[in-house]
Amino acid sequence: MKKTCKWLSALVVAAWWNGVFAAADDGAAADYPSRPVQVIVPFATGGPTDMIAREISKALGEKLKKPFVIENKLGAFGTIAPAHVAKAAPDGYTLLFHEIGATFGIQPAVLKTLSYDVKKDFLPIAFAAKGAIFLFVSSDRPYKNIGDLVQAARQNPGKLDFGSAGGAGQLPTHIGPELLMMKSGTQFTHIPYKGTGPALVDLAAGRLDFMMTTGTGSARPFLESGKVRPIGITGDKRSPIYPDIPTFAEQGFDLPELSYGTTWGFFAPAGTPPAIVSKLNAAINAVLESPSLKQALGRLDVEPEPMTVEQVTRFVAREIEAWPPLVRKMNIKVD
Repeated sequence: MKKTCKWLSALVVAAWWNGVFAAADDGAAADYPSRPVQVIVPFATGGPTDMIAREISKALGEKLKKPFVIENKLGAFGTIAPAHVAKAAPDGYTLLFHEIGATFGIQPAVLKTLSYDVKKDFLPIAFAAKGAIFLFVSSDRPYKNIGDLVQAARQNPGKLDFGSAGGAGQLPTHIGPELLMMKSGTQFTHIPYKGTGPALVDLAAGRLDFMMTTGTGSARPFLESGKVRPIGITGDKRSPIYPDIPTFAEQGFDLPELSYGTTWGFFAPAGTPPAIVSKLNAAINAVLESPSLKQALGRLDVEPEPMTVEQVTRFVAREIEAWPPLVRKMNIKVD
């Protein structure tokens, strides 16, 4: 089985590589970009995906001397944004910034129909960042740790609710609680929102019990006001900003599937000239190494991770393989 998976992974990477990077066209990148570049984000402003995209796009625009402009395209469980990019001209002026696992591994397994093919319609450009996932609760709830939350859910099946950004298949806001339910034998009620920001507003107002999201940047105002409280973090290390918050594993609720946290990347429509993809990859990696951007992302509790085009292509291929079997085990229903 392992040999088969390795063969499939190699096949996916080879198909991507041979189909879209077969010949370089240096002329296509010579004057790129000559005008503003649109960066399409699938969630509302104020959430981690939007905030990270804005920080990196600002630095990228400064480096390449043309604006990289964020456009938030919401709806349809977060699939409107990738659908828009899949149909865009493959010229490097319309890019997708999205969660890698959700877009390429989870949603194709959760949603019955998509207007795009994640294996054929996009080119990976660069890995951008990764971040550990926090579980936040409303401060007017009594839960002090994950054990309290799970115990309350067992005593009140289906009565505790959580909010997600974009609805079905989003990582971590939807998939995180689904994994916790599967591992703990509990039942929560899923309340979808158009982004992490709106969900956090309702969490702070006491209209939700909890939510899971990456980093602390989007929740910072509510943390500082005391309206939300972090009670757990995924991965094998605590947050440098909130070192008093124990990991899920420390509390006896290990979620190894989320040990790498949430990952984000840049993607272009299939057919984008290889020279433009290479130029963007080099520029993104350069800004990710800059002290100023590292500091900005650090304030959001996420970290940059430069990768070559080949490395991010292989990472995406692994996500495509890894998530569907797990999604089937979770038996997620799309309303």
